[in-house]
Amino acid sequence: MFIEYSEEQTMLHDSADKYLRENYSFENRQATVRQKSGFSGEQWQMFADLGWLAMTFDEEVGGFGGGALETMILCEQFGKYLVLEPYLESVVLVGGLIAAGAQPAIKERFLSGLMAGELQGALAYLEEGNVGNPHYVETKAEITGDGYVLNGSKAVVLNGPEADLLLVSARIGDNANHSKEGISLFAVDKNTTGMHCKNYKTYDGRSACELQLDNVVVGTEALVGEVGNASTMAAPIFARAIVAVCAEAVGAMDALLTVTVDYTKQRKQFGQSISSFQVLRHRMVDMYMEIELTRSLLMATAWKLDNGSEDAQQCVAALKAKVGKASRYVAHNAIQLHGGIGTTDEFSVGHYFKRLAAIGVMFGSRDSHLSRYMRA
Repeated sequence: MFIEYSEEQTMLHDSADKYLRENYSFENRQATVRQKSGFSGEQWQMFADLGWLAMTFDEEVGGFGGGALETMILCEQFGKYLVLEPYLESVVLVGGLIAAGAQPAIKERFLSGLMAGELQGALAYLEEGNVGNPHYVETKAEITGDGYVLNGSKAVVLNGPEADLLLVSARIGDNANHSKEGISLFAVDKNTTGMHCKNYKTYDGRSACELQLDNVVVGTEALVGEVGNASTMAAPIFARAIVAVCAEAVGAMDALLTVTVDYTKQRKQFGQSISSFQVLRHRMVDMYMEIELTRSLLMATAWKLDNGSEDAQQCVAALKAKVGKASRYVAHNAIQLHGGIGTTDEFSVGHYFKRLAAIGVMFGSRDSHLSRYMRA
């Protein structure tokens, strides 16, 4: 399969790389990590002004009509520069789900704000006890005369501390807690009575919270999609989200290889740079091959999603499994070739390692996606 970027896609790639290279240094990124919000509001607004936040929404709602390929191009650059801003959480997931199934009142209230950078969102769908399974949902939604009452708790709500809107998964009825049937999705304003957040930082520098819902009352318009059918509605959005994090991983691996090659040219042993040692050259070639094989599968998967191929979901599973293997190999070898300096907080290598480790468990582990691929 030969995939060639269009003129617009090439411009998106080049402009994103240029902007981040000039405005998103590692030093500035580290200063941003120490902020309470965990990201830069100025950068987020600039992303909106550049059109990145509206890039993948349909033109009918004010977007630019991009797809998985545009998401891939943008997120690969985000991974390369370790971008902290919550593009995945707020735009790909929350924005995508609202556009796919929210009622007109919710779309009108939130969608334009998300694209303009004025509002942010978070998806609260994981629960303690089985955070690797999005279908494990104990949170309950009780039907009332004019809406629903939500009770339960959610774990690892990424961007939860800064979100204005949370999409919360809950069960209506008596389906088993691990069944994908019977799960509904609700749009809840963060300031709604009964919402309690315990905020913290994740080990890769992001902000997250544990969410407790105590008799949270929402109206019928809060339902996103059909009752009990959230899993089916969310499947294509999660597929694009997996492409996004896998693209971020490819960008991070690319950056790790570059900094590793540069370091081996500078580090000397026995009077010569260690880049001249054949065994280390072979190691870095193996790192390069893992990255390029992953990039090829990434591009093919994004293309299949955009074109509705029958095996698109199978490719998504294969991609996530491949990223799990490749990112582990590249990150571990980068640290080994750097030695102790690769684990220090002042050097970028350890931060790429942490982000790749986080991506490895997001939306399911390598083993879970291998099983999914085999079933497909």
